[in-house]
Amino acid sequence: MDIKFFLKLPNWFKIETPIGTYNPDWAVVKQPIGEEQKLYLVHETKSSLDPDDRRPDENAKIKCGHVHFDSLPSKVDFKVVTSAAEV
Repeated sequence: MDIKFFLKLPNWFKIETPIGTYNPDWAVVKQPIGEEQKLYLVHETKSSLDPDDRRPDENAKIKCGHVHFDSLPSKVDFKVVTSAAEV
């Protein structure tokens, strides 16, 4: 799979949520070799994958991020990772 774009989302990229704005960390666009279809991913980096190790507001924004990206027609894959290597 070829990576077409891999970028740190800028501070102005904000998602409106019921609890305030949310700025995810990474955006990735992958395209399988020889195919026209692209895979869109947004990842949030945190020090832990365990919600109990994160602040409640971080968990709430992550939950809102999942709902937001799941609702898009292109079905953007959103997940939490602990390092850029997992992106």
